[in-house]
Formats: sequence, structure tokens, C-alpha cells
Amino acid sequence: MATNKAVLRRHFDEVLNQGRLGVVDEIYADGYVLDAPVQTDGSVEAHGVTLGRDGLKRRVTLFRTGFPDIHFSVDRMIAEGDQVAVQYTFTGTQTGQFGDLPPSARHISVTGILIAQVLDGRIQSALSVFDSGDRMDQLARIS
Repeated sequence: MATNKAVLRRHFDEVLNQGRLGVVDEIYADGYVLDAPVQTDGSVEAHGVTLGRDGLKRRVTLFRTGFPDIHFSVDRMIAEGDQVAVQYTFTGTQTGQFGDLPPSARHISVTGILIAQVLDGRIQSALSVFDSGDRMDQLARIS
């Protein structure tokens, strides 16, 4: 279980916070599937599914382009068997294009939960839940 937690720590620290896309090939399974509120192209019109390593790389690039100062903090992590649950907070300032949204220079802070299945040191699948409506409200807020 400690090994599975370490894999998730790399997901947040190296992939999301540092944008090290090469790490995706090391810690994700070939058939990786992410179920999350935002689609791979940034759309929030419908719940999205990100498929495979390349899909994840596009998703990470989308978020890091829209929020160059993006930072995910791990608030809590619990592991049992092949499942790892992480409570996280994502912060960033939207200074770049994010899907259809032009840069707004607004800073957001959104909390979420990620539940991942890790087998043989690779993330097989994950479910990420956060309030995308809250995120959109923060981006639309008039300063």
C-alpha cells in the first residue's frame, strides 16, 4: 500500500505540478481510464472520460496551459488493497487559454477527491470528483 501511495504522490508532484509528461509512461497503464468532471478538451458540458496515456498527456497540457502556476496539494491519502483515495486542492491563475475560455487572470482554488486503482506499480484507472461548477463560478467572478 505504501508503494501505491508513492505512485499517486508521483502523479500529483511530478505529472500535475511539474508537468513531467514522460512520467506518464512510467506510472500509468497502457489502457488507463480517467472519469472526471472536465473532458480532455476542457469542456464542462458533460462528464468526461480520458482514455490512455496520450489522453492524459493532453489533459495535463490543457490544465497547465490554462493555469501555468497550477499546484495540486495532497490534503489526505488513504490506501487499501489496490485502491488509493486522495483528497486534494488544486489552485492556479488562469493566464492561458483553457478549452473555450480565454485567459481571465482569475485565481481559483478547488478541492476534489481522486480514487485510483494501482496494480503492479501502474495506475490502471481513476475517478476524480470536484465541483466544476464552482471552478466555473470562480473563473466568471468579477473582481
